[in-house]
Amino acid sequence: MKENKIQWQVIVGIIIALVIAIFAVINVDPVEVNFLFVQADWPLILIVLGSVLCGCLIIFFLNIAKSRNMKKKLKQLTTEKSELERQLAAAKAMKTHSSKVETRQPENTENVTK
Repeated sequence: MKENKIQWQVIVGIIIALVIAIFAVINVDPVEVNFLFVQADWPLILIVLGSVLCGCLIIFFLNIAKSRNMKKKLKQLTTEKSELERQLAAAKAMKTHSSKVETRQPENTENVTK
């Protein structure tokens, strides 16, 4: 199931890359780019491709941050699960131990009263 999802993501990525490439190649006219104190005439293809590259880099770094947060959360939840399993085992042991004590007490009281 997950392999199928990855294949679709690759196919969609290739289609988007082709559309961007065609769009960039069609737009080769020079345009004026204004930086704070400098102006330059650049081909529109460079601006389109540079913008796409910047967007890809932003998404890449956001995914890295998300992945790190997910790994941190997974580690935290694994530790919490282990602690809860330990507490459950201790509670079961206490319940077993206390039920044995409770069953012995009535037997002792019955023997004393007879």
